[in-house]
Amino acid sequence: MDGKDRITEFFNRRHKERQTNLANLQELRSKEAAEYEGLEYFEQVFGTKTREIQKNLNNLQPGDRTQLTGTFNKILGSIQELQKYLSTSTIFLTEHKIKTCQGTINDLQAQAEEKRTRLIPKKKFGFKSYTKPEVLIEKSENGAKKPLDELDGLKGRQVFQWTVDGRRNEEILLDGSATNGQDITLNDLENCLVRIVGHPGSIQLSKLKNCVVLAGPVARSVFADDCHKCKFVFACQQMRLHTSHTCDIYLHVTCRGIIEDCAEIRTAAYNFSYPNIHADFHNAGLDVERNNWQDLADFNWLSPDRPSPNWKKMDQQGLIEHWDAFLEQFRKENSIHSHV
Repeated sequence: MDGKDRITEFFNRRHKERQTNLANLQELRSKEAAEYEGLEYFEQVFGTKTREIQKNLNNLQPGDRTQLTGTFNKILGSIQELQKYLSTSTIFLTEHKIKTCQGTINDLQAQAEEKRTRLIPKKKFGFKSYTKPEVLIEKSENGAKKPLDELDGLKGRQVFQWTVDGRRNEEILLDGSATNGQDITLNDLENCLVRIVGHPGSIQLSKLKNCVVLAGPVARSVFADDCHKCKFVFACQQMRLHTSHTCDIYLHVTCRGIIEDCAEIRTAAYNFSYPNIHADFHNAGLDVERNNWQDLADFNWLSPDRPSPNWKKMDQQGLIEHWDAFLEQFRKENSIHSHV
């Protein structure tokens, strides 16, 4: 190849690189525009629902106990729907926005409880029509199933209730009969093993340290915040990891996963299995042939020509291929007694 050919090849290569960089930039701007539109719509809907609930709370007046009880149940139902809407929207919301909206929901719940206490004569029980759902189950030492939390949703100050909260060195089994289609939320767990069988609607994780979470197919999104030294196994449409470090994610995601303010994240293909998992994939509406586990978007790294230093694909020698053996070792190292 003579000098002229080398120069021509050089300019052709530069032109292709510039075209690639331009295409990447256009894709990024398109995604940013889509997220802005999604955020704008969320703010409109969330604001409208919040104002409607606040108006109903402001209009409450003393009256017939049965009628008031029904009104309070409707208001609390609206607050629960607002909480579900926030949970399913976390994939494109910033951490600050999530905390702000959660504070708004907590305030509405507190107002509802304060007005209930003031307008309805105090009794030993809460609303007659309220039945605490036994959403999650774990096995006790004698093998019997029991509710995870002894919660009274209408007793004391009303705040957002995590599905599982404040656990240490425990193994928690969430079975499909109770989790299918539900929004599962885990908070403040350390040295815990959580297995979620079935097809939940969404999963939200916060403040997990040295935990292992294995989940069946999730119909919508997985959002994790402030998680450290954890191993996650997720199959979902959307995945977003925020303010976390030193986590391994065995992932099946049909959209492009997102990380933000994260470091030392490793990914591998989803490899969790249990009886009827194929049916759960079908019921969750996930495409088993489409998996973007190798392609994460790092919102803190916008360079189109250099890979993000905050995540990488897992090396073959680091992969966990036999989960039963790994989980047994994890139980021993963290003094966790198996309930299986």
